[in-house]
Amino acid sequence: MADIAQHFEFLSKAMDLRTQRHQVLASNIANADTPGYKARDFDFQSAMQSAMGARTGATGASLATTSAGHLGGNGMTGSGALQFRKESQSAADGNTVDMDVERSQITDNALQYQILTQLINNKFQGLRSALSSTQS
Repeated sequence: MADIAQHFEFLSKAMDLRTQRHQVLASNIANADTPGYKARDFDFQSAMQSAMGARTGATGASLATTSAGHLGGNGMTGSGALQFRKESQSAADGNTVDMDVERSQITDNALQYQILTQLINNKFQGLRSALSSTQS
């Protein structure tokens, strides 16, 4: 049963990160005409490794507590560290949003999110099937 919970936790973290990345990419698109705006993104794989490392306590970083009543934290909450995207072309106003790159990235991210939802759906269908076969 713990294996199933770990599997769902992994898929849930991945969906959370995909949602966060979608928000970052949508922000880039929304600011395509903003002078001086620098396009941002984060590396999904490293963010996922950090999120799962924080779950297992493998990060080594922890939050300082000054009172026994403080909740212990492990630093990384699973969000991606935003970085400025390497610019392929810069506008005269300093904006680095490349709409072709943004459209490509947001489409890829949406597809990856859809795959995750299908994996979760398949897992639930398998669990339902297993439960119904044991009740017969």
